[in-house]
Amino acid sequence: MRIGWNLGNSLDAPESETAWGNPPVTPELLQTVAGAGFSLVRIPVTWSLHTGPGPEFTIEPAWLARVAEVVDYARNAGLYAIINVHHDGADGFANSNGRPVEWLTLNDPSGAISDANNAAVRARFEAVWRQIAAKFASYGEELLFESMNEIHDGYGKPDPKYFGIINALNQDFVDVVRASAGNNSQRHLVVPGYNTNIDHTLAGFELPKDPTPGRLILSVHYYDPYLFALQGQKNTWGKASPGNDGWGQEDFVVGQFDKLKAKYIDQGVPLIIGEYGACYQQGFDDYRRYYMEYVTKAAVDRGIVPIYWDNGAEGSGGEKFGLFSRSTYAPLHPKLLEAMQRAAKGSYALSEVALPKP
Repeated sequence: MRIGWNLGNSLDAPESETAWGNPPVTPELLQTVAGAGFSLVRIPVTWSLHTGPGPEFTIEPAWLARVAEVVDYARNAGLYAIINVHHDGADGFANSNGRPVEWLTLNDPSGAISDANNAAVRARFEAVWRQIAAKFASYGEELLFESMNEIHDGYGKPDPKYFGIINALNQDFVDVVRASAGNNSQRHLVVPGYNTNIDHTLAGFELPKDPTPGRLILSVHYYDPYLFALQGQKNTWGKASPGNDGWGQEDFVVGQFDKLKAKYIDQGVPLIIGEYGACYQQGFDDYRRYYMEYVTKAAVDRGIVPIYWDNGAEGSGGEKFGLFSRSTYAPLHPKLLEAMQRAAKGSYALSEVALPKP
C-alpha cells in the first residue's frame, strides 16, 4: 500500500448512507478509485443508530449486510479496505432530531471521568466489535479493522487520564478480535492515539499487547494548518506563499513525520495517516496541489501510508474535499490526483516538489 482514499460521508452518516447528501455507494465508484491509482479504501462506519439496546447491542442485520456489500465492492476492485467505528465517538454529536449519536465517550453525562462510564462504554464497544469480527471472519488480509476514529473531549489540552482510556479500549479491541473465529487471529488491526493527534499520540499512546506479532498498525490524522487545509480560511500555504499561517509549513510537516518515523516506524510499528487533505479553494488550485504533493511525498518517503479524506463535497470552501463526483465518478481535480500519485510513486526528492504558481 502506498496511498489510500476515504469513502467519507457515506456509511459514517449516522441516520443512513445517503443522509449527508451522497448517493448510495456503487461498484463503479470503487473501480474508479482503484483506476486512479489508489490501493486502499478506508470505509468509515457509524453503528450507533443501527444497534439495539444493551447488553447485546445487536447490529441491524440489514446495516451489517450493507457494510459487507460495500467491502465486497472494494475487494472486487482490487482494493484493500479498512472498516472502523467512526462517529460513535464524535464529541457531543447528535443527529438532526437531537438523538445522541455518541456513546463511545470519555466522560459520563456530568462531564466527569468515571469507572461506571468507562465500564459501560467498554461493554458496548466489545459487543459491537464482537459482531463485526464475526461477520467478517472469513475475509482475508485485504480487510483491516480500525478500532475507532477521533475520540476526544474538545480540542484543548487533554486530561492525561484520557490517554489511558484510549489505550484500554485499543487493548479491548485487539483482545475481542483475536478471540473471534476465522482469519481474525491474523488480521491486520489499526489503532489510534488520543484524537489521532500526532503530539498526543507521541505523548500517551501505548501499543496494545497482541498475541499475533507484526499485525498492528498505528493511525494518526493530519490537517495542519487547519485554517488552510480544513476550514479554507487561508488561501495559500508554504514558504513561497504570502500571508500564510506562519505555522504548519514545510518544516513542520517534516518535523512531525520525522518524529513519527523515529518513534514508531524505525521501531517496527507500521503507520498510516488515516485522514489528511486540503479543501478546494477556487483560484488557488496550485497552492492546494503543492500542499498535497508535499505532504504526500513527505509521508511516503518516511514509510507512512497517507489516506486522503474525500467526503464527496464539491464546490469551494471549508471541508470541500471531493476528488471524484459521487454520481458520475468523474475526477473533479485531475491535476491534483496526478500530483498525489506522483508523490506516492515517484522517485524524486521532496525538495524537488514544484513551488506553487501564484
